[in-house]
Amino acid sequence: MNKLRNYFIGEYLASENDMLKRASITLMYHLLLLVVVTLLVFIVTYIINLVPVALLKSSLILLLFISCLFYMKFFKKVEPLCHIMILISWGNIWFNILFLFHNVSMFAVLTATLNIIFSFHVLGNRGGFFYSFLHFGTFIIFFALRAAAIIPEQPPARVLSPPEVLISFSLISSILIYLIYHYHQAFQMAKKNLDVSINELRRAKEMAEEMNRLKSNFLSNMSHEIRTPINGILGISQVIELETKDPAIQEYVQLQKKSGRRLLDTINSILSLSRIEAQKDQLLLSVVDMNKVVYESAASLEELARYKGLKFKVNQHTEKLLCLSDETMLYQVVHNIVGNAIKFTDEGEVAVTVSVCTESNRVNIKVSDTGIGISKEFLPKVFNPFEQESMGHSRFYEGSGLGLSISKKYIELLGGEINVESEKNKGSTFEILLPRYTRP
Repeated sequence: MNKLRNYFIGEYLASENDMLKRASITLMYHLLLLVVVTLLVFIVTYIINLVPVALLKSSLILLLFISCLFYMKFFKKVEPLCHIMILISWGNIWFNILFLFHNVSMFAVLTATLNIIFSFHVLGNRGGFFYSFLHFGTFIIFFALRAAAIIPEQPPARVLSPPEVLISFSLISSILIYLIYHYHQAFQMAKKNLDVSINELRRAKEMAEEMNRLKSNFLSNMSHEIRTPINGILGISQVIELETKDPAIQEYVQLQKKSGRRLLDTINSILSLSRIEAQKDQLLLSVVDMNKVVYESAASLEELARYKGLKFKVNQHTEKLLCLSDETMLYQVVHNIVGNAIKFTDEGEVAVTVSVCTESNRVNIKVSDTGIGISKEFLPKVFNPFEQESMGHSRFYEGSGLGLSISKKYIELLGGEINVESEKNKGSTFEILLPRYTRP
């Protein structure tokens, strides 16, 4: 039997990696072999009992099923064979009903049930439902035509002999039990694979969390090691600035201080981002006056705006607006967005407005500018870390591209959202929405 199995499906199984498909191939082979053996028994019975019509029908079906075995060997496909087997079986059911027994028998219903289970198992839901309607729909049509006397009742052309009944019932029972067993085995196999996948995902998640922790520790240690000498350099720069009167040295010192602060800001941004991703930031929630936080954060940048010749406005709300939030995070978010607005605006104004969104009862912080704007193509990427619209040698504005990414993650941690509207060369508007807090 193993040699026969290897001959017909050995190469097919070896070429298929999907375990469920391998199970379907084995199922198809076993069913074909079982039907072929049973048909051989029937043919011997019909020869002994001299039943020429049944003998011819069974011989034709036998040839078709043997052809299916060779089709599977050479073409290595299961789905077409499933259709062929079910349609042959369906045709056999209706040949028996219309020409031999003139009625729907128990064997016809059981065979239809087997075909439907088989189609669901190999072809999926679509094929299963199609063959369900094909089999039971035609049964209903037959009974309707019989009730309308379009198909008259008549005695059967022949009655199954006891050996035929025994063989037929044994065959149908065996196939039914085998299909249910095979379906259960396939289900158990899929469940086992799913459990393995879940365990692998759990291990991968734990490994990723551990890598995030190690990354956070590494960045924290490295940032400390880098910030300490930078602070020393900035301190020495300040001493030189106070001690020397040489304009050239003063200019060099200013450049050194500017570069040092830029490097320090970049290191702080990278550390903040890594802490958020590793979920190491713990929220220190308190009731915060949004007018106060926004005004203090924005006002610290007013001198920079005046230096660039920009109009700078902070419009506070007329009443006190409270949020249950982390004041340090909010301060950094507003500082980042207002700082960006000033950096990317060369003329015009930057306006910061605090208001209430009446539809959702949320605090609305809006930062508008008349700067260079953002193109429609880049808008979806504007909150991605390390991404800026001007990159490489064409870059004109300084920055690491982390400010907006950190701001978005902070606002989401606080239960809010941040949106942007922009038009190239006409300016941008960033809008922060946070849940409003009402004292109990």
